[in-house]
Amino acid sequence: MNKAKGLLLVLLSFVSITVFCQNQIEYRSDFGRIYPENPNDIVLTNNVVFNHKDMTMYCDSAIFNQKDNFFDAYGNIKMEQGDSLTLFGDFLHYDGETKIGELNGNLVTLKDNDITLLTDYLVLDRNVNTVSYYSSATIFNDKDTLRSKEGVYFIDTEEFSFYYSVKLRSKDAYLDADSLFYNSKTKLSQFYGDTALLIVYDDTTHVDSTIVLTAFGEYNSDKETVFSNTRPLIYTKTQFFTGDTIFYDKKEKNGYAYNNIYVEDTSENIFLNCDSIVLTTIDTVSTAIVTANLLVRQVDKEDTLHFHSDTLSIVMDTSFEVKELFAFNHCKFYRDDMQGACEFAHYNRSDSSMTMLNRPVLWAENSQMTSDTIILITDEKKINTLFMRPNTFIVQNSDTTTSEFFNQVSGKNLVGYFNNNKIYYAEIDGNTRSIYYLWDENKKKKTKELTGVNIGLSKLLHLYFEKGELKKMSAVTDAEFFMDNYNNISQEEKQLKGFIYLENDRPKTKEDIFIHRQN
Repeated sequence: MNKAKGLLLVLLSFVSITVFCQNQIEYRSDFGRIYPENPNDIVLTNNVVFNHKDMTMYCDSAIFNQKDNFFDAYGNIKMEQGDSLTLFGDFLHYDGETKIGELNGNLVTLKDNDITLLTDYLVLDRNVNTVSYYSSATIFNDKDTLRSKEGVYFIDTEEFSFYYSVKLRSKDAYLDADSLFYNSKTKLSQFYGDTALLIVYDDTTHVDSTIVLTAFGEYNSDKETVFSNTRPLIYTKTQFFTGDTIFYDKKEKNGYAYNNIYVEDTSENIFLNCDSIVLTTIDTVSTAIVTANLLVRQVDKEDTLHFHSDTLSIVMDTSFEVKELFAFNHCKFYRDDMQGACEFAHYNRSDSSMTMLNRPVLWAENSQMTSDTIILITDEKKINTLFMRPNTFIVQNSDTTTSEFFNQVSGKNLVGYFNNNKIYYAEIDGNTRSIYYLWDENKKKKTKELTGVNIGLSKLLHLYFEKGELKKMSAVTDAEFFMDNYNNISQEEKQLKGFIYLENDRPKTKEDIFIHRQN
């Protein structure tokens, strides 16, 4: 028996030792020895190499248990699998039966193609081809650096699952989440958390950035796309944005948002609600198509403008500075001091003009104004000038207790002037005609009596308003006026050609802007 043991020790001392067994770990080294007290263990030193199921493992020394088919390796550990996967460490325990390896060290390293993972403890499970860590790790490639407390790397697909305090950094973004799924091939990150944080840098200084807070999201650092369907909260320097589902492609400047959308623009005091926004960019022009339950509010110190239409097209440059707005179908707006409606509206920011077409109408106090085209010029969010042409018509119910006595003015063109969003003076030209009812008011008794009707025509007419209500008219050129008793005037003379009263279409409250016009 002693002779046999001595012979075995001599054989293991040869320069190269190789053992082949179908289910066993294969090994070779420069030197090997078996000690009598541990007959199942082979102590291997110098250029130790193990092979098992297409994986090659190198180390300075090892103890291999042939009976149970496992080994402990020490010093300069290197594990190679396939053409790309390599692991480095200081200590390795590898079990050939379970095909699980545990790698420890001051700087345990995994390399696979362009991926590098650094930690102090890894578990390699070759049954499912995964590598797991449990004591924090840093992972980086040519674009991203990621840190988490725990994680799993799926070798076949080059995908990661990260858990607990996950932080991803790239030159374009910063991500902080509870959990993250990351595909190193596609650079797609799927992140989770009660309040996962994504910051997309808009410039190299990181001063102007987009901040995303969500419970779930996807970010592709290669394509620079963001997606979330858990109602993310999105902040920029001057805007706040949220919706049930949001997608944005930063490179192409395209995107969409659906359902329960809310947008704030603090620089303009504009607030938007809708259910659909689709953003497209072609060359240097970006266009956002806004539809479905659309409501726009612009707030100033005195009042709030409420606007609705079926569709709103917002034309911007590539920095998303608004240049033009186009509104289509069932356009209505409401302010306490003025209301309006049309089927098409266009706002040009360069000259602060809003053009209303297709049955446009304005209401101010008791005045109704219509024409083929209405143009409003604004200054610092307030109406400055009004242009109406042609077929201008002004109607005013002079006795609000009835619908019989209407002051009327018709002509070709009108220019009106505003103070604090209230019209105070206007000029109308082009064969102007007018009907104006005269009343004798008793302010003490709060009664008034109709004393006559003033009917006339001229080439130019001056109109004077108080609090948006027509109070006085004066003819300038070729004036022909007469006054008569109301009962002496025929029914035809009581209405000018083109008379129409649209009070039923007028929004009386901000909610009425969603009611479609009847005429």
